[in-house]
Amino acid sequence: MMISGFNKCSFVDYEGKRAGVIFTNGCNMTCPYCHNMDMDEIRMDENWVLSFLEKRKGLLEGIVISGGEPCLQEDLVDFIKKVKKLGYPIKLDTNGSRPDLLKRLIQEDLIDHIAMDIKTIAERYEEVCGLAFDKVAESFELVKSFSSYEFRTTLYPEIKISDIEQLCHWLKDQPYYLQQYVPTESCRLKPYDNEVLIELKERYDVHLRGSMVFA
Repeated sequence: MMISGFNKCSFVDYEGKRAGVIFTNGCNMTCPYCHNMDMDEIRMDENWVLSFLEKRKGLLEGIVISGGEPCLQEDLVDFIKKVKKLGYPIKLDTNGSRPDLLKRLIQEDLIDHIAMDIKTIAERYEEVCGLAFDKVAESFELVKSFSSYEFRTTLYPEIKISDIEQLCHWLKDQPYYLQQYVPTESCRLKPYDNEVLIELKERYDVHLRGSMVFA
């Protein structure tokens, strides 16, 4: 599998677990605020990563497979099977653009938790991330029937508060997280003030996540 990065131990990427985080290469969306664009030219040896995970059994409590978009990897299923054989629960981070593969992963009991991004409201999807919403809508239906999942939206400043409020209404009965946007070298817009996030949390009973959130 095309691996672009590996965090050997994280306490924040798999809630409640000490986890290793694997970043795959490439994405089919073009979100301007992505922090992993510069990883596309990096390649890590899959066997080295698996060997490391073998040695860390009993110390790590789970594995996150993130991206990029992991579901673009042709050998994702085979790789996950190798990791599962080591005894690790797996969290998949996905943008929801491959409902076909997501369905297979669920049916074959290969993942334990799904974190799916909802970039913006359906009407603005192509504007914000370069892809239409139809496949994401299919994945949404799959994920919300899964045993353990969450939806999340990064508060990119060009997403209007009215759009965010619409998402909060739509996802009010789901485990839904608003994530603070962090500027990058190529996208240096001013984030929404923390007070805005806190107000959204209190008004819509959503969860907050991110290094700039203090409540």
